[in-house]
Amino acid sequence: MRTSVTLVLILAMLAGCARQAVDGPERTEAEQYAQVHEQIERNNFINALEELRELEARYPYGEFAEQAHLDRIYVHYRALDYPAAVASAGRFLRNYPASTHRDYALYLRGLARYNMNRGMLERLVRTDRAARDLSSWRDAFRDFQELVEQYPGSEYAPDARSRMIHIRNQLARHELHAARFYARRGAYIAAANRAQHVVEHFQRTPSVPEALAIMSRSYRELGRPELAAKSRRVLAHNWPDSEFLGGDDRVALEWWPEGERTWLRLLTFDLLG
Repeated sequence: MRTSVTLVLILAMLAGCARQAVDGPERTEAEQYAQVHEQIERNNFINALEELRELEARYPYGEFAEQAHLDRIYVHYRALDYPAAVASAGRFLRNYPASTHRDYALYLRGLARYNMNRGMLERLVRTDRAARDLSSWRDAFRDFQELVEQYPGSEYAPDARSRMIHIRNQLARHELHAARFYARRGAYIAAANRAQHVVEHFQRTPSVPEALAIMSRSYRELGRPELAAKSRRVLAHNWPDSEFLGGDDRVALEWWPEGERTWLRLLTFDLLG
């Protein structure tokens, strides 16, 4: 029995020596992090993730732990794995509440959410995103807003502000799509409500003039001429040269359905019939 135990120990030592000979000596934390950085610089994001996992497993509380966590967010983002980038950023913000890099984590999470639902086809063919679900952009807006409010002097704040403006414009256009949809279906109360939401919550966006025109036309269809006239006056006062101003105290909306609405027109959104 003693001979067998000794033989097992010798074999285990030989195996360990053989593995060390193949893999080389165990790397220090600094050496392993340098390998992570090298893989990132080469855009080898799969290899970078593997190196990061090994680094975090060996040195979970090491000198490079915080930076490695930030790198993980960046690597997931560059690899187009946006859900993983959002999740990693959330963990970083929870684990390092006093970090001086929180603005960077917020910025990356906002960028990941900004690009969350973009598929390969959309990157190749320009599509109207305002007609789609924009929930991820609402989340991105909140991340960018938190960034610019808490860290106004951050180097990432100017780009975050620019993206916030773009997101607001898209959200307003999204509401306009809904208002047009309801108007084409003859649901004028719903159309007026969605248009009013644009006017109240998305001021200073390019969608406001058309929203006022939709309100005016919807109220006229509902038999509320005083509200129709009020909406038109606001439009004429703020945008006197607007293309949506028609004659006879009316508004001009080229897409607005005229005449009797048949089932074919309803099903094709007034394109046929």
